[in-house]
Amino acid sequence: MSFFRPLLRAGARLYRWLFRRRLDSRTREIAERLRNVPAFNHLSSSALYAMADVTHRRTYRRGEPLYYEGDPGLGLYVVEAGRVQLVTDRAPESARELRVVETGEMIGGLSLLGDFRRLETAETTAETQVLGFFRPDLKNVMRRTPKAGMEITMALARHLAAQHVGLIRRYEEQADARTALRAYAEAAAAVEEEGPAEV
Repeated sequence: MSFFRPLLRAGARLYRWLFRRRLDSRTREIAERLRNVPAFNHLSSSALYAMADVTHRRTYRRGEPLYYEGDPGLGLYVVEAGRVQLVTDRAPESARELRVVETGEMIGGLSLLGDFRRLETAETTAETQVLGFFRPDLKNVMRRTPKAGMEITMALARHLAAQHVGLIRRYEEQADARTALRAYAEAAAAVEEEGPAEV
């Protein structure tokens, strides 16, 4: 039996090489765009291609919203061309703008990992082309190629963890370390007791 194992493996590799799916130019192009997004630049080629294959390309006119504050989060967006402004209704008119998302940046990654409501409104400031990757797309990738789905999920988790640590550091700068860590501990305890809060 030990003689046949290497032979079977070689046969399986040859079969995969001969009958691998040829990637179309659209999938290749989107995979390259995704590779330039910091959250996904460590993904393997197979995970990038699996993600690119189900990613949607959309164009928005100037002033058109991608989503509104309080909407259920369904997926993430990568700005391919143009600009997206993130604003909130929870601040006075003069302080509504939170930040501007430029070409190559991603927003909305949190929504792929759970049923979280949008924390801000995202609206275009010019004609904008985005790549959209939504929760059903991630589930589709996980069903078809579990390894790629796991890679994508881990990449998102690492990215969100880095944002989390960055948030605590910013809070430390504005208040103090003890206040920042106390707020973090209280938020963690609330999630443990009640589950993730609806925002």
